[in-house]
Amino acid sequence: MTRFLPLCAALLLACMVMAPRAAQAACTASVSNINFGSISVRSGATNRTSGTITVECRGELADVVGVCLSFGAGQGGASSGNNPRYMRGVSGEILSYQLRPLGYGEGFGVLEQIYVPVVMVLGSGSAQVPVYADVTSRSVSVGSGSYSSTFSGSADISMKYGLIACDLPGKAATVPPFTVSAQVVPSCELVVSPLAFGIISSSIQQPKDASSSITVRCTSDTNYTVSLGAGQSGETANRILRNGTETLSYGLYRDAGRSAPWGDTASTRAVGYGTGTDNVFTVYGRIPAGQNAYVGVYTDNVVVTVNY
Repeated sequence: MTRFLPLCAALLLACMVMAPRAAQAACTASVSNINFGSISVRSGATNRTSGTITVECRGELADVVGVCLSFGAGQGGASSGNNPRYMRGVSGEILSYQLRPLGYGEGFGVLEQIYVPVVMVLGSGSAQVPVYADVTSRSVSVGSGSYSSTFSGSADISMKYGLIACDLPGKAATVPPFTVSAQVVPSCELVVSPLAFGIISSSIQQPKDASSSITVRCTSDTNYTVSLGAGQSGETANRILRNGTETLSYGLYRDAGRSAPWGDTASTRAVGYGTGTDNVFTVYGRIPAGQNAYVGVYTDNVVVTVNY
């Protein structure tokens, strides 16, 4: 008996030391909905927002409980490595985006797992961690409308706790669903090429014609008009090219016959309909005959405006 009792005491002590205290805690987690609001996806646009992971634990008087959350593709799907993730429109259209753990932009990686330590004080503890989100689609080929992706079920969002690293086993718990959403508003992109009449005679006996192009790309189902400003003359019906104090009259037109002036009123604008692809408008220019020009370079600056 004198040898048996010390052995039992030693075994009991070992069992007490090996039992993980964090296993006595119970933890829950939630992720807020992530809403980009109304966004434009034209080239150069930056669309960023954030959400919040909230973790709450109870049961330990004083300890640090490790919680790990894992994120899948979401119901919108994703490319390889969840990069990018996709939101979907009502007809299955794709809007690319990404969730990130540390900040905005590609340099901050892809959110697939995140470890959250929860400090327990007097039997409870909580922690909040931001989730960074950015839209990676930057083209009006994306149609306007509502897009979303819901994270629901263990394949999309899961958690485990009572661990010191995400690659270790822990106690599993269910995470409520959350949704990533955006409203893509109509937007347009514009590329304008210069119109050059080239070298002309100082005595203009015949009309001098030239043309250029305006390329417009707008989100699908977007009605728009294209206006040409008046330039230096202040009148779209009486345009002038200027060389110092010298001027030449010229016109800009919507048709090859140079009969439909192009201006900035309702009756003189060009009309288009967005499909997400390029729509090319030809600008027809003409310097009328019967003018005399001094040697030099004649120019005008015309503002092109797309209204949608």
